[in-house]
Amino acid sequence: MVRERSTGFTLLELLCAIGVLSLLAATSLPRISAILPALALDRAARQIAAELALARVEAITRNTRSRTIFDLAAARYSVELESEGRFNGESAVRTLPAGVSFNSVASTRVSAGRISITFVPRGNTADNATIAVATASGGSRRVVVSAAGRVRVE
Repeated sequence: MVRERSTGFTLLELLCAIGVLSLLAATSLPRISAILPALALDRAARQIAAELALARVEAITRNTRSRTIFDLAAARYSVELESEGRFNGESAVRTLPAGVSFNSVASTRVSAGRISITFVPRGNTADNATIAVATASGGSRRVVVSAAGRVRVE
């Protein structure tokens, strides 16, 4: 009589595999946690650049002015569109990711703890500025807005 062998893993094989995986995870965790602040910083800079580019596009397509206001102390910003001579909030106030803050020393055009960038219907701005973001560990990124309205991350 021939016995058929069932396919699958034994309990011992499964426990060994879980043990090896947990050992690998435990050794790689410090490296992963060291990378997280840099990833949050990069995400914050790219998020700001995308919001500024979108505000520029909104100004062009709606043939009106759009303004982005950065509150450096509160680590938040908002986008507003002009309607009938007044600026109204276009969307919810956005905050920076945890561990990331604005760096007012490395930023330009700071007035009373705020930076305001206004795009006109042609897409350019007189408020060419640099918005710097940083982490507590010392990493920093800059979002630069040129007078032509171009936005880039450095």
